[in-house]
Amino acid sequence: MIPVPVTELPLSGTTVVDVSHLAAGPWCTMVLADLGADVIKIERPGIGDMSRTAGGVYAGQDSAVFLALNRNKRSVAVDLKDPEGREIVRRLVEGADVFVENLRAGKTAELAIDYDTLSARNPGLVYASISAFGADPSGPYAGLPGNDPIIQALSGAMSITGEQDGPPARQGVSVPDFGAGMMAAFSIVSALLGRQATGRGRKLELNLLDVEIFALGPRAQEHLITGEDQPRLGSAHPQFAPYQAFRARDGRYLYIAAINEKFWRLLCDALEDPGLAADPDYATNVDRCRHREALVSLLETRLAARDRDEWLAMLERHGVPCGPVNTLTEAMADPQVRHNELLVELPRPGAATLPTVALPLHLDGERVAVRRTPPRVGEHTDEVLAEFGLHGTQRVAP
Repeated sequence: MIPVPVTELPLSGTTVVDVSHLAAGPWCTMVLADLGADVIKIERPGIGDMSRTAGGVYAGQDSAVFLALNRNKRSVAVDLKDPEGREIVRRLVEGADVFVENLRAGKTAELAIDYDTLSARNPGLVYASISAFGADPSGPYAGLPGNDPIIQALSGAMSITGEQDGPPARQGVSVPDFGAGMMAAFSIVSALLGRQATGRGRKLELNLLDVEIFALGPRAQEHLITGEDQPRLGSAHPQFAPYQAFRARDGRYLYIAAINEKFWRLLCDALEDPGLAADPDYATNVDRCRHREALVSLLETRLAARDRDEWLAMLERHGVPCGPVNTLTEAMADPQVRHNELLVELPRPGAATLPTVALPLHLDGERVAVRRTPPRVGEHTDEVLAEFGLHGTQRVAP
């Protein structure tokens, strides 16, 4: 498959100055970069984004966390504690379209890179601020540290995640971080679209807590209607049954999602049990949810009679929505994932390529390419400063 040329990407010609770090901000700006934006990543000289040393898995000197969030960007090493460094950032913003930050509350004003200061120099600037709890300094959690698991706990998401008789569990992926990053990217593109008509930039404020509660979706709406807390149900769904993972004879799991009466009858056909389909206790989804415990026990016994792949073949043949509960190894090798060409090779200077996950988007049938490896700290400082007419500026990179 031929990659889309960078000049044909939707955000080609858009310049983003990015002073964010760790997860939500860099995820946002990587999506913008994948779509063609020129993302100038501002990093501390010598140290760089703290995600470079986050976690315990590395390829070369950079962590898997950094590599997953920072492709297609250029790095400029600038010391924001130095007045000259701050002025360089302000000069870069004068020629940019977007500014993204997720610094602690009050820090941008302290550094004079806040919205009022930067928009005075560039009225068309789209300024995106991502925080943990909200930008209002009078908020009850203003100034408190907040990260992904804390947000999961506060939002209620952790209370409905985990096995029924077990403790609350953290979601396996960082939904607040990556949800906020995607929401920020969407909001930025929306603001850029609006700017075409007005010529005016916008100040965008998002926080991880709001995003995670928004992501609760129907679970939040159900609570607001009933006023009731919802139990943890493991892999099951509170409103549908059978709609959960089941263990097969070989110890591997499959997921069955018989969401309505049609699929329930098809499941009964696959189980070769017409009497089950006629049982009034399971006639409707409401009935099946009411008798969930007995139904799950019955299905667990039936499904333990065959290996997982045998059941999947039978269920698929009868049209029952189902799928294997893959490990990550199985998921990355899944034939549909491979067919979709979602895994691409990340270029690594002086080393073998590294597989990574591409943007899940095709443009006119073509995959969006990885154009740049995640940068070294300050790798593009001279290049970018020269482009912005700052070539004579005193060096601030190591």
